[in-house]
Amino acid sequence: MSDPLVSLCIPNYNNEPYLDACLASALSQTYPKTEVVLVDDCSTDGSFSVATRYQDRVRLYRNEINLGQPANTNRCVELASGEFVAILHGDDYLLPTFVERLVPLLQQYEQAVLAIGERYETDETGVVRSIPPFYSTDCIIPGERQAKVFLFSSFPPCQVLIRRSVYQRVGGADPGHVVNLDGLLWFKCALAGDVVYVRDPVSVYRRHGASTTAQYNRRLDHMMEYYRTLMAMHALGKGKPYLERYFEASVKRVGELTVRYCREVFREKRYDLAKRYLALATVFDPAIVRSHQWRTLTYCLESTDRDPAELYRRLTEGEHQGRVASYDPPDGYHPLKASCACGAGDAL
Repeated sequence: MSDPLVSLCIPNYNNEPYLDACLASALSQTYPKTEVVLVDDCSTDGSFSVATRYQDRVRLYRNEINLGQPANTNRCVELASGEFVAILHGDDYLLPTFVERLVPLLQQYEQAVLAIGERYETDETGVVRSIPPFYSTDCIIPGERQAKVFLFSSFPPCQVLIRRSVYQRVGGADPGHVVNLDGLLWFKCALAGDVVYVRDPVSVYRRHGASTTAQYNRRLDHMMEYYRTLMAMHALGKGKPYLERYFEASVKRVGELTVRYCREVFREKRYDLAKRYLALATVFDPAIVRSHQWRTLTYCLESTDRDPAELYRRLTEGEHQGRVASYDPPDGYHPLKASCACGAGDAL
């Protein structure tokens, strides 16, 4: 079986502090046939100067006007030549075996449209942390069953390898959505075919305060935008009984996420905004007022003799906010064949 070309697409905007690491990781793949395509979306920092240091090994472009994240992502993929593509944001980076680990999965399982590996996480400090794998086993999941999962949760692009033909067939990134843009894209792809998943880490996802995601998370209306993206998924899934049975629960999940993001603005002591987050959460799920997090945040906000953020820190000290365990795959999954399930993740 010949090695297909893989395109690593970097739709960059204002990631100067991290772009060196991102590009170096894309250019250090152990897989023999890769191209790196970077499209800078009129960055206002020194991103493009960083990128030009790699111009002899990277297909480098710069937009004349700012297109925004969805359109710039689509342009990056349009300029790519590979049979398979990965979308790599400029603040994340790949482990050397990202392509080598995921390509065989799409080759062996022709019905699969996405190959997903696991990730490590980091932040501004660069300290890398492990998280529990999303699923408890390596598996291939029927597309509609995985689409249900995408109603509730997503994967960062740096974990995913896509068939470029499928990306084009589903219309790519939707320019009408930014919040949970990736979740909508993966949902559309899952409706077009199956999804294969391995627990081996293939990338490092960076959480930091200057990221596009973090900036959106500080705006109250971003939860309404998240809801709009979810409604787009519902429209695509309408008429599919298996998916329709989860529509109501997926709306309640938006309430849970609203409370989660409330904690971020709460820690920044933006208490008026935190109160609005909590009120909005009840719109998506009136029963959320009985949840531990909602009640704890409300109690702290109503405190008159102590700083709410300090009180919250004391009350939640020792609580783990991230994923603490792996999930079982959806019904209908199949374990991977041994030849595709035996890869090892890169050592840190």
